[in-house]
Amino acid sequence: MLLNKGKKMLVAGILAAMGTAAFGASTPAEAWTDQTHMAIERAAGLRSYQNAPSPDVSKTITYVNKLKKSDGQAHFFDASKPPTRKDVEAQLEMIGYQRDDCPDGYILGAIINATRKAKSQTEQGRYDDYNYAMLGHYCGDLSMPLHMSVYDDFNRKHHLNIDQTLNNDKVKWDVDNVPNITKRMTVDDSMHFDNEDQIIDEMLKIANESYNLAQTIRKENRELTQDEAIQRIDRSASFFRALMKYCGKSVVSDDLVTYTK
Repeated sequence: MLLNKGKKMLVAGILAAMGTAAFGASTPAEAWTDQTHMAIERAAGLRSYQNAPSPDVSKTITYVNKLKKSDGQAHFFDASKPPTRKDVEAQLEMIGYQRDDCPDGYILGAIINATRKAKSQTEQGRYDDYNYAMLGHYCGDLSMPLHMSVYDDFNRKHHLNIDQTLNNDKVKWDVDNVPNITKRMTVDDSMHFDNEDQIIDEMLKIANESYNLAQTIRKENRELTQDEAIQRIDRSASFFRALMKYCGKSVVSDDLVTYTK
């Protein structure tokens, strides 16, 4: 649901408290809300798109139960400069690192690692829906500008509002708003990958778009427009759809989404 001012303050306090309990420091806020993450995975063609929020649920379980390990650092990269291939290579060595060892996050490495794991799971004929829920979630986080940006005062102040850009508080269930989002989306169905190098190239394009947009809204001291948010999640859905095809995962099409060739 879209939160009113009082609820936003409460959630911010809870997130800060959970982060302090788990890591001794405030943890970065979530990225797109459940409604938006589900829309990205549905538009991309994952049948089990309802699982899209599960990585955020997993993080919460870790914080609440004071567990030692979480994938929290896999959801962002506090980039202070445009991301490069060297960042990808470095982050692939950070998989599984926690906040103390990897404060800036490793989403670029996480996407490549998750792609490798999902592809292997699919090729072995094993149950793979949870692998793709995770991969699709990371692809969604990649397009969120403040997840490819330093976590400064501007980021802290605007993060929650930008997360909720496409939310609708009029629906009874979060899942009910998903079609309202996907009907506005355009997915590039011509995107195709033959190898990991091509994947990294496209991932870095999206990462740099997010980085640049973060610098723009910071300079202009504003939040995302609806159109900007749709453009960003279009990129995530197109990328994720192409990754699923690369991995051999069957994809479907949403009648509400515009697919371009």
